Amino acid sequence: MRRRTRTAPISATAAMVAATILFFPGLADAVVGPDGVQEIVAAVGADTTYEVTGAIFAAANSSAANTDPDAYVNVPSVLTAGQVFTVPGDVYDPGTIYRSANPPPNGAIAGGYALADAAAAHSGLIDLVRSDSPRSSSDPPTFQYYAFAKDAVSWAASSTGAGAGVTLTLDQLRGIYSGAITNWNQVGGGNAPIAVYLPQIGSGTLTFFTGTVLGFDPTTKPLVVKRFQENYAATISASDRATAIMPHSVAQWAAQGNGVADDQRAGFFEGTLLGGGSDASPVSGTPHNYVPTYSDGFIGAHSVSYVLDTRSRSYDAALNAVGFDSAGPSPLCNGSYAGVLAQHSFKPLPARSDGVTCTLS
Repeated sequence: MRRRTRTAPISATAAMVAATILFFPGLADAVVGPDGVQEIVAAVGADTTYEVTGAIFAAANSSAANTDPDAYVNVPSVLTAGQVFTVPGDVYDPGTIYRSANPPPNGAIAGGYALADAAAAHSGLIDLVRSDSPRSSSDPPTFQYYAFAKDAVSWAASSTGAGAGVTLTLDQLRGIYSGAITNWNQVGGGNAPIAVYLPQIGSGTLTFFTGTVLGFDPTTKPLVVKRFQENYAATISASDRATAIMPHSVAQWAAQGNGVADDQRAGFFEGTLLGGGSDASPVSGTPHNYVPTYSDGFIGAHSVSYVLDTRSRSYDAALNAVGFDSAGPSPLCNGSYAGVLAQHSFKPLPARSDGVTCTLS
């Protein structure tokens, strides 16, 4: 697992530095809390966009335009045993200490549930969700999705295992996850049963992969499905790695290979998927120089977003970070961080005629 947190509780003052609290430059008319005090805005959710969110916050923190006193906390998706992550309190919330016994929401869907619960309770516990899945019919109508970049999901397998050198068609991938194809030799690989893996419950990658790429829920099919932490091939059982298949974010695979995210690939390659709208490899290049190469028509291509709830206590502060108000788009939505997105292997969204690079849904 990625070591992202402290191993002992820290005070609220120390946490302002140690918990990666970063000041985001809001819009020209940035909204401050009603008492004129700093608001703490906690972002939880998808592991896929954890590092790029940290980079966006860091870029904002160093900006000369940084006059907004609100502070943004990028909460990790997972903690290792004994680790803690402290979110300091503010006028709306007394603060939270996440640890293994009280873990943060793990994944976009889990984060969405936590945001909705906090907003409904008029709590300031969670204000922002990192999301790598589209809007769900179960989302409350008060949710707003601010898409800010594009990623893709393809399949991955061990570069030294039974799936090495294999290229799958979309039908073959669906056959594997439906239980119709059970051995790698049925798709041109070695003679070994395929160990089928899906991300953890609560993962946005899980929702997108099963709902869009596959179009069905493999857990309803006649096969054994095992779980791993999304984008952490290293969490797949060592005894299964040579024969496993799993979905994997292209941006995360490339970012890990480029050294801007901890390398958890465990020797897995990002597989090419034919017949899914883009027959080229989804990523190309060499270590520390990987770039996404999927086309926008690829079935695995999708937007990544920040999710807000209009009922949140710090909604205005969160909106200034990722959305719009009467002054116009935030730095994230006016293209200022296109280089940061590309560094983390996300594709910036195209700008509209007015220069806005985010979409709201």
